[in-house]
Amino acid sequence: MVWLGKNLVNKPHLIYVNKVRMDENLPAVNFTLFNAIGLAEAGSETTLFVQSKSADFTTDQLFQKFGLNSIENLTIKMLPEKRFFGIKTNQWFYFKVFSAIRKIHNANHPVTAVISRDPGALPFLVRLKKKTGIPVFYQPHNFYLDLSLQPDLNPKNAAKYHLLEKKFIPELTGLLCLQESQAGWFRKYLPSGFSVQSAMPGLVAIHQPEYAPEGTIPVIGYSGSLQLKKGMNTLLDAVSILKKKEIPFRLVLIGGRNDEEIKPVAERICALELDKEVEITGWIPFTEVEKHLKTLTVGVIPLTAVFYNQFLTAPNKFFDYLSYGIPVVASDLPSVRDFMSSGKEGLLAEPENAQALADALISLLTDKVLLTRFRENAQATATDFLWKRRGIIMTEKILSRVSKDPLIFS
Repeated sequence: MVWLGKNLVNKPHLIYVNKVRMDENLPAVNFTLFNAIGLAEAGSETTLFVQSKSADFTTDQLFQKFGLNSIENLTIKMLPEKRFFGIKTNQWFYFKVFSAIRKIHNANHPVTAVISRDPGALPFLVRLKKKTGIPVFYQPHNFYLDLSLQPDLNPKNAAKYHLLEKKFIPELTGLLCLQESQAGWFRKYLPSGFSVQSAMPGLVAIHQPEYAPEGTIPVIGYSGSLQLKKGMNTLLDAVSILKKKEIPFRLVLIGGRNDEEIKPVAERICALELDKEVEITGWIPFTEVEKHLKTLTVGVIPLTAVFYNQFLTAPNKFFDYLSYGIPVVASDLPSVRDFMSSGKEGLLAEPENAQALADALISLLTDKVLLTRFRENAQATATDFLWKRRGIIMTEKILSRVSKDPLIFS
């Protein structure tokens, strides 16, 4: 038996499915693993089905990559990616996984619910629900029901995902959105009464901050992809303003998946003559990311005001910063306000406004009292965002939706 909120129930058996290849440098790898860990730490028996690019990549190597030990209640089944005629296909993965789920469920090991964040998995989720009665949930990381809202999407994938979401979402048990701003858009387009809930992601652990001694040069940090839509130009323009005002700083960009991402950012750094102040790490192991996070004075989320950033994103970097008690300066967007609703963890600045971002950074870098208050608040807020806590909330929302289904209590 496991305690979830105010209810004592049989230990849920949850299965999480994601086609992501866990040996690649993708934010989805972090999210997928930690989401599954959160469900397991919350008390659910959790099985994670994922892929790997290399057939030799093991679960032990995955845990080592993140500096983790084995997790109680968590089983990871990693299938090597298959190619047919030299073309990778996720259909093989879905066929194998959903066949395995049916066998698990029918072998006197009832499955409480299956969750996937893949639009491509939607037909398989619906088929599984119809054949077995297992409740199925979609955890969307985008919004494809109205493509006119995002003209910047890849046309081929967007058209395919639009058809999948439009046809299959209404047949699911429900949606588990990343935050309320995203859930609001789905509610506008789905039938009234369809279950659209939000279940925010979180952070793995809270670390004791190791703030730099007074008198050292403050470090501004950014963690994640260096895509231009993430606000790299605005951030670099902002720190250029700091340099002109002779405010001492270092900026470390913790990320950059490949040369295609890094090159335009590096060129802009040179053009702004910021070579001595700015460092790009490239994509590094999570354990190395943590070493950099320990050095940060302020963490930045300089998102541009595109639709995805405004309403759909749940930036991992926000949780990275909180886990080390790092104050945050972020773009003032609905999605960000969902996570910084109290405004206690840092400052919000007008998106794509380098001067506004610079002003917010200057406020924190020059006001010791303000910086200290935000540090303390960030540490306090981090507790509520622990993945274990988020896993409990997510599990409760799943159980509340399917509580009348007898298989949960069998």
